[in-house]
Amino acid sequence: MSWIVFAGKELLRKRILPVTFVLSLLFASLFTFGVYKISTNFEGHVVTLTGNVADSIMLMTLGLLFSQMIIAFFILFTTMGAISGEIENGLMLAVLSRPIARWRVYLGKYVGYAFWLVLYSGIMFFAILLPVHYLLHFPIMPVTLLKTFLLFIWIPMLLLGVSMLGSTYLPMLGNGVACAMLYGLSMFSGFAENIFNHSGENELASRFAFLLKLLMPSNALLNRITFELLDGLELPLPTQAVENMGPFAVFNVPSGAFALYTLFYLIVILALGCRAFRKKDIA
Repeated sequence: MSWIVFAGKELLRKRILPVTFVLSLLFASLFTFGVYKISTNFEGHVVTLTGNVADSIMLMTLGLLFSQMIIAFFILFTTMGAISGEIENGLMLAVLSRPIARWRVYLGKYVGYAFWLVLYSGIMFFAILLPVHYLLHFPIMPVTLLKTFLLFIWIPMLLLGVSMLGSTYLPMLGNGVACAMLYGLSMFSGFAENIFNHSGENELASRFAFLLKLLMPSNALLNRITFELLDGLELPLPTQAVENMGPFAVFNVPSGAFALYTLFYLIVILALGCRAFRKKDIA
């Protein structure tokens, strides 16, 4: 609990929470307004037309994608100096002066930031889904809602682990650039894979995307979220309607085994971070 309070005070002291709240509110308002304008053209028969269902899915996927991008930048700017930055300004010396194991400090900082990230991610998730659900009458089953929510908040947990691991090895700015590029490559490879898959020339793109999925599974989990939304409809959507979603189409859906891999992925990353922090010279 103390680490959660400490992380919250840090976010307030650095004015991160107030700025993030205002800009996120602006984003959610613009998205809701856009959904409202689109709903006036659907005339209340969204769920009866597969084309309109596909449009709703694409709109929801686009909103969740941009929400994840906002959350990703929130993570990077907040934690890119979680270890190296505090060592440089001498704050880590004061923390480690107490009789506490370094791995506890590392995991405590992770849990503290994770708590606020889950809270923020949950708000962003419902800020996207609820307008589409109520204004476009898009059906969302309780089981589907639970699955997609857990997947959505799981993505920031992975990126947070990567950012903190990088902070034990790289300077603050270097870590921010490296994590941002890794996240961007993962997103771009997912779009490229869908485009090449649509054209039938996807072998090289699939191999490259698969490697990036292992390094940064964020985009793969977003594809899984789209798949869960489609699967929860229980409507016979034709293949053409799915392909018309363009780069947001779902061709290579990660399996349940891949979701388990991300759990192993996070455990390994946290273990490596604890090990690196334990051996790091902070004097």
